[in-house]
Amino acid sequence: MAVTERRKKTRRFLEGLSTSELRYIASYLGACLLESALYSDQVSRRQIASDIAQYECRRCGSGCGFSGDVEHQMILLLEYLSACRRSVAVNVVAGSA
Repeated sequence: MAVTERRKKTRRFLEGLSTSELRYIASYLGACLLESALYSDQVSRRQIASDIAQYECRRCGSGCGFSGDVEHQMILLLEYLSACRRSVAVNVVAGSA
């Protein structure tokens, strides 16, 4: 998914992640694919962070109080999407995650 010139950096980033962190990223990307979200290079970092928060709120259901582990995974997801210079417009329903 990374832009060609960013693949090495993105691969190094992913190699340093735990299994649960990789699963979180895969879950987000899978939910976006299931919802036919569009990939775009023009979305701001702030919008990506907002989309990730929306995804997590829908994934966990009510409350939206993020634990430390979830916040950490959300930050890693944001960094991953920034590193590969792609972002995903999220419009995910709770059951898709």
